[in-house]
Amino acid sequence: MWVRRQFDDHRHAAYRLGELSGWHWSNISGGINHLANRYYLHAYVMCDGMIAGELAHRCIHGPPPHRIKVCITKKGNEKFWRAIEEAGPAKPAPVYKRRRYRRAQ
Repeated sequence: MWVRRQFDDHRHAAYRLGELSGWHWSNISGGINHLANRYYLHAYVMCDGMIAGELAHRCIHGPPPHRIKVCITKKGNEKFWRAIEEAGPAKPAPVYKRRRYRRAQ
C-alpha cells in the first residue's frame, strides 16, 4: 500500500496493509496539519515501518518509532482502490459552500 504524508507531497512510501490502522477520511494532513481541498482517506503507521520509499517526516518531536498520520492516495494504489474504498470507512458527503457574489452597483 502506497501512502504519503500530505495529499500533495511527492514523497511516498510502501507499507504492508496490516501495518495501517485507524482508517478514516479527513481533510487535514498529517505532520503540518495542511488543509486539503477535499476529504482523503488517512490511516496511521509507525514511522519506521515502511518497506520502500520515503515520507516527509523527520522524528523531531520524539525518538522513533512513533505513530504518524498518512494519506492513502488513489495514485499508486489504482489496482486496489475499489477494494480499499469498499473495505474502508464510509466516505463523508461533500460539503458545498455557497459562493457570495457582490451585486453590481
